[in-house]
Amino acid sequence: MYKVVGLLKRPEGMEIEDFHRWWLEEHAEKVKQWPGLVRYCINLSTTDDQVYDGAAEVWFEKREQMDAVFSKPEGQRARQSATDGSREIVILLTEEHVMVDG
Repeated sequence: MYKVVGLLKRPEGMEIEDFHRWWLEEHAEKVKQWPGLVRYCINLSTTDDQVYDGAAEVWFEKREQMDAVFSKPEGQRARQSATDGSREIVILLTEEHVMVDG
């Protein structure tokens, strides 16, 4: 499996609950439109003192689908949304290696 992993930090002065709501209700709708999407999971921080306020994982079966996502309009819209809605963003294109399953 191939994944786009994103780490986001909320904008300065924004409450963590508002950031989580934005991510789940606004930003997620853009990512859910990505072609080839197999699974999408948002992991929200449970405290507001962490380096990042959450991490998202977007699964693809083929590397080519993952590699191409940001060249498509759907990927560009989601990338812009994340950039506009966050103080800091880290995007990793990854290949999954499961160490424990089940």
